[in-house]
Amino acid sequence: MIEGFGTSLGALDAFGTSMAVTANNVANMNTDEFRASDVRLQTGPPEQGGQVQNGQEQGVQVAEIRQSTTEGPLRMDLRRVVHEDGSVSVEQGIVEGSNTDVAKEMVNMITDQRAFEANAAVVRARDEMTGILVDRFV
Repeated sequence: MIEGFGTSLGALDAFGTSMAVTANNVANMNTDEFRASDVRLQTGPPEQGGQVQNGQEQGVQVAEIRQSTTEGPLRMDLRRVVHEDGSVSVEQGIVEGSNTDVAKEMVNMITDQRAFEANAAVVRARDEMTGILVDRFV
């Protein structure tokens, strides 16, 4: 890999994963008992790839994807029950809803989008610079 691309490419991967987790949370916000997940990012030496700086590879990567333990809101639910004799009855119960916080997820998505765009701009600029150098020497 050409030096200078690794850090930004690793960040693109990390922010892409974060956006996918956020999209999954939003897609399941109306699913009963769904627990939202959160992506924890870290900087420092990656497990593979990245740019070497002062002898250490640096970059942004996914440290972990953690599922939330907070409870969702409780709501009343009516369920249709079919008995063995063919009769039907309605039972009332309580169901836990999704614990997805839509406002938080939208903020996460905007933050990830801006970070993704910034790293994509770095990759584009580096690609253009490399192209200019190749054009001059070839």
